[in-house]
Amino acid sequence: MPNKEIIELEKEIEILRSQPDSSELVDALNRIAYACLHSDPKKAETYALEALDLAKILGIVNEQANCNALLGVFHLEAGNFDEALSHCRSAMEIYENLEDKHGIASVHSRLGNIFLVQGLIDKALEHYHTALKKKQECDVGRKELASFYFNIGVCYATLDRLELAISFYEHAKSVWEESSDHSNLVCLYNNIGTVFGKKNELDNAREYFLKALDLSEELGERKQKAGTLGNLGSLHEDLCEYQTALDYYVRSLELYEELGNRRGIAYACCCAGGACTHLERLDEAEAFAERGLEITRTLKLKDYEIICLEKITNLYEKKDDLKKALMFSLELNTCLEEHLNEKSMEKIARLQVQFETEKKEKEAEIYRLKNEDLSRINNQLRVALVHVKRLQGLLPICANCKKIRDDDGYWQQIELYISDNSEAKFSHGICPECAIKLYGKDLIGDQLSL
Repeated sequence: MPNKEIIELEKEIEILRSQPDSSELVDALNRIAYACLHSDPKKAETYALEALDLAKILGIVNEQANCNALLGVFHLEAGNFDEALSHCRSAMEIYENLEDKHGIASVHSRLGNIFLVQGLIDKALEHYHTALKKKQECDVGRKELASFYFNIGVCYATLDRLELAISFYEHAKSVWEESSDHSNLVCLYNNIGTVFGKKNELDNAREYFLKALDLSEELGERKQKAGTLGNLGSLHEDLCEYQTALDYYVRSLELYEELGNRRGIAYACCCAGGACTHLERLDEAEAFAERGLEITRTLKLKDYEIICLEKITNLYEKKDDLKKALMFSLELNTCLEEHLNEKSMEKIARLQVQFETEKKEKEAEIYRLKNEDLSRINNQLRVALVHVKRLQGLLPICANCKKIRDDDGYWQQIELYISDNSEAKFSHGICPECAIKLYGKDLIGDQLSL
């Protein structure tokens, strides 16, 4: 059932359709597309595409970016990663041309989401930190930063840096609970519950999952509800309550099928297959696991493929079909090796780029310093050359007192002029001829010095 926001937006759009060339209609279509994203993604796509077409006709560039960003989110939810990246990059290009820091931050966050669900955590963190930095440059309040802290928390939780994840989650939690942002709280409670599950604090985990379930039902957000049901299934599987776990997984799968969310379908099938294996319902387990494996391979979800292969291997061991168990075990090892190699190559490539960047920066700094030194030395040589030329040239000197006229027309003592224009220093004495003139012949042999 549509929530109140969607109903109100539908009424607003109905009125605005009488003015089809209105930019307000584009904005309303985008807002209703976002509102429908989790509860009815197909309707969300329809509205977003209509908004994009109208924005192009009207030449409203910023709304074209908003539409592309929203379509990126839709395709991410559906597991269409190439389409999601394409729309996000189109949005990014527009926002960068407009120098819209808010828009740039938003797209970086969505790119982070795309890489996160594909298991590329380092790339996701890079985009999330860039998004946070761009948003902070806009001098916004705590409320606008909360989602960026949440996303970074998700990455750290995925990397099993649990205390760090909780610290980022708590920042978002304080903001969203204060503002009664129930939609974001559903997702946050699920993630906090998952962290507590990893810490084996299962009562705390259950408390947060049930909070999330109540809110998702209240809001009519089926996608969030499907995820929460899957989390509760995983919790009960950890408690060895396999039938309860399977019930939750099946309810989750049904919602994902209604939504057309292939990524969710793949994960729910994997989990349901594992629960059926524990319950000795091996034919059902096989059907679930094989369906999940097929979808994960189609979507190239390595993390989910590894989970599926583990569960299928366990299934065939349970069926005493050791040939198939061995076959899937070998596939699992190959998949793990490829996954590790991909991660390693990605890390090596990133380090190489970092090394090249730092190398160029250092070379540029050395070049700058060399140029500064060269410029300073050249200036010194230039001044010295002027002095040399001055000393080599014809000097105007008084025929009587021997003073020298400088370039400014002033007369200076010869020793002062030479000291100022060369490295020479003077000490004073009296030559023999002058000594005779000044003191007489009797002092010729004396060594006089002043």
